[in-house]
Amino acid sequence: MKKVLEFDAVLIKNQDMDAAYVEVPYDIKVMFGKSRLPVHATFDGEPYDGQVVKMGTPCHIIGVRKDIRAKIGKQPGDKVHVTLEEREKPKPAFSTVDEYIASYSGDVRQRMEMLRQIILECSPDITEKISWGMATFVLNGNLVHFSGEKRHLGFHPSPSAIEAFKDRFADYKYSKGTLQLPYDKPMPYELLRQMVMFRVQEQTKK
Repeated sequence: MKKVLEFDAVLIKNQDMDAAYVEVPYDIKVMFGKSRLPVHATFDGEPYDGQVVKMGTPCHIIGVRKDIRAKIGKQPGDKVHVTLEEREKPKPAFSTVDEYIASYSGDVRQRMEMLRQIILECSPDITEKISWGMATFVLNGNLVHFSGEKRHLGFHPSPSAIEAFKDRFADYKYSKGTLQLPYDKPMPYELLRQMVMFRVQEQTKK
């Protein structure tokens, strides 16, 4: 049975913005072994999913949104009754990369299968898993990821790999850690292989 914390607390105004929070009178780190705790909370019976955290405060706190305060008719300085129950993170929809790729079809699936093959061929020590809802490849830590988006395949190596190869991205959009590969353009498999090898070299230096 999950532990439910229950207490009364005074709403405290955040001086820097139109926000409020309550202090949690428990040592969350000792009780749950976590410094940040996702919770199902209620404030005077009004439900809210949030996190108990330390934000430069001496104790853990949880924010009370403006709409919640309006529903319960409370403002900073008022006392509220609080309950907190640990909230489990949702389980990933896929447990293996096989399942992830199989959820796509046609050309997108073929692109993923080819990219996966290229990645695994870069080192016999590379393993794979699902992490952050993406196909993830591991070598002394996360090596690269890829994800199927609405109009493109997202390739996520590392900021260092993006920086090293960005001069060759003329036909593609990219950000600090992601290269977008549109479905209506050919896949630059050789470029991707070189980027993976770059990451392999980085990871094997650890």
